[in-house]
Amino acid sequence: MPRPALLVFLLALAACATPIAPSGGPPDRTPPALVGSLPAEGAVNVTGRTVRLMFSERLDPSGAQAVTVTPEGDEPAEVRVRGSEIEIVLPELREATTYVVTVGTELQDQRAGVALAAPIVVAFATGPTIDRGALDGAVGDPETGGGVGDLAVWAYALADTLALPDVRAVAPDYRTGTGADGAFQFAYLRPGPYYVVAVEDRNRNGRADAGERFAAPPRPALTAVATEAPRAAADTTGGAAEPPGAGALPDGLRIVGTGAAPGFWVTTQDSTAPAPLRVRTLSSTRLAVRFDEPVRLGGAGLGPWAVADSASGQPVALAAVYQAPGAPFEVALQTAAPLAARARVTYAGPGEGGAALADSAGNAVAPFALSFSPADRPDTLAARVVEFLPAAVVAADSAQVLARGEAPGVVFSAPPAEGAVTLEVDGEARLVPLETADGVRFTVAADSLPPRFTLAAGGQSRRYVRLGDDATGALVGRVEGGAGGAVYVEVTPASGPPVVVRAEPDGSFRVERLAPGPVGLRVWIDVDGDGRWSGGSLVPYRPAEPLRILPNAASVRARWDTEVPPVVLPARVGGSAGL
Repeated sequence: MPRPALLVFLLALAACATPIAPSGGPPDRTPPALVGSLPAEGAVNVTGRTVRLMFSERLDPSGAQAVTVTPEGDEPAEVRVRGSEIEIVLPELREATTYVVTVGTELQDQRAGVALAAPIVVAFATGPTIDRGALDGAVGDPETGGGVGDLAVWAYALADTLALPDVRAVAPDYRTGTGADGAFQFAYLRPGPYYVVAVEDRNRNGRADAGERFAAPPRPALTAVATEAPRAAADTTGGAAEPPGAGALPDGLRIVGTGAAPGFWVTTQDSTAPAPLRVRTLSSTRLAVRFDEPVRLGGAGLGPWAVADSASGQPVALAAVYQAPGAPFEVALQTAAPLAARARVTYAGPGEGGAALADSAGNAVAPFALSFSPADRPDTLAARVVEFLPAAVVAADSAQVLARGEAPGVVFSAPPAEGAVTLEVDGEARLVPLETADGVRFTVAADSLPPRFTLAAGGQSRRYVRLGDDATGALVGRVEGGAGGAVYVEVTPASGPPVVVRAEPDGSFRVERLAPGPVGLRVWIDVDGDGRWSGGSLVPYRPAEPLRILPNAASVRARWDTEVPPVVLPARVGGSAGL
């Protein structure tokens, strides 16, 4: 072959050897499917230490991280991805033991990066029988009621004492994960009681770490009941598990009541207070203290704050403390006079004239002091209008309709001058009392406003209309099964903020002045008495407060009492880790 022709042939061959996704056509949304395994699913008397999982297409090499094997050996199994196969080499085989290989939803195909919708499970036994204990459940979002996917779910076998393990330090006996719909299933457990938890496990260390989302079980011991045949939900295509409440498993096996009441609710238990990191100087009279996590000002008072000259200790008067829009990690301070070459800012904690500085979980910032070098430049920052509240989009010639509980207001980029917001009624402008928690977001008490008015600030304005009683309706209902604490009902209207009311001792509730349209309900038992729903804890064990979410409970009509069917709360079960 002539050399030019040989060169063309080799280039063409190299191009053919490079895997390139073809252009055009519908996008690939099909996840890899398990087409076979060695040993076969459910095999017994297995003696080989090598397991092969064969899939329908080439896999992303990172899929090796999605594989777990239980029980774990003294050494980890070797996992390799080779084309469309996963090869697992076990360090040893225990006698008369059921091995469960789980492939998590991190597994993707190589071509389009499509991941599994739910974990894939393959099991085999080294003895003549295979364990067939089963447990299943679902993890829900406590705000929406929807399923929460991509969580690790761990099962710890409990001894006769039922002493619960420390999930922060002990490896689980079995592992699986939640699918896209939040459902999870264990199909090959040794029958008996288990402590089952769901954890975000961001670092994949098989332990529950601080700051990771988790879901505590509805009761400390969940019993795996033996089934006679492989679980129907062990879908080799990685499809979603059968919905809660479906199937023909033994009574009491299901640990989720219905799709609207999952057995597990995801939450975060944050007990670490925000810590200050540094001071960022903006000008000779303005600075910002940065924290290691988002913080919230509980009030714009100056009381807890002080700025002084580091050398002389002479205090410098403060003009404002605020939190600029879009800067949740910082608190800004403005002084009344330029600062010296070296200065010090201190925060003394809650005090007269100022509320606590805390994170979203309520962990208060401890007193601190930071030294810094002020910037040697004049302050040129001017307060401008960022948006009017509520932040709904309305046409330029339309008025913003205020639903129940909605307070009109203005958000500025920095603290404005006194009298920056005026209220106009029938062409007459007047000042109104304003409320602020962060120094830049100013609202007007809704109950003191006329039916129609205009807010003006910074050369801009917005017209408002308050819904009158003849344009609103009421929602009435009853909660059943609310023993164990006060019952709270949160109504989410079609527009406006949620409305929270406490049900009467007999379970009845009534919410008035709601805008017409669909409403959702979120009902819980306040077991700990803090007025908020709590997701419980893993160590020590405490179950989540009983919760029920009805995203489309009813549709409110104007001038009408809309009654919803009785809301039945799940019974409170579980207790402390001393069981």
